[in-house]
Amino acid sequence: MMASGDELLDVLLGSPVALGLLETAGGIVAAACIIAFVITHKERLVVSLVSADLARTSGIPVEPLELAFLLAFALTVGLGLRYLGVLLMGSLIIIPAASAKYIARSLDGMLRISVALAIGSTLLGEVLASRLHRPSGPLIIAVAASLFFASLLLRPRR
Repeated sequence: MMASGDELLDVLLGSPVALGLLETAGGIVAAACIIAFVITHKERLVVSLVSADLARTSGIPVEPLELAFLLAFALTVGLGLRYLGVLLMGSLIIIPAASAKYIARSLDGMLRISVALAIGSTLLGEVLASRLHRPSGPLIIAVAASLFFASLLLRPRR
């Protein structure tokens, strides 16, 4: 209630331009840590998500792994909220994964494709935003949505 219109728009739609060098570097380091965690624990995460009992039988510490996964997810959302804003963060988490689901033939392929689509959407949205002098958040999501509709055309017919 005490925020100005510009501050409210920054919260809703993100404001990467307002980020300082230290915040940007910290965000990049945090993103790299999240990526490293997912890559190194991918198999254990999949097993524990499919069946916690099977994971325990296999010697996987399920509770600490689930906690680490939730912390990584929370950090991902926190970074996204600062960069994209409240309204657009959910879209960047859901749209690349949904797009990859139609294209990929395996879980590993889905992970790789969804990461590539998210990075591609972000980079292309940033380039478009700088050229059109518009906020980057909505353009990033528009690019991601376009890629989703393109993935619908690429899915195999059943």
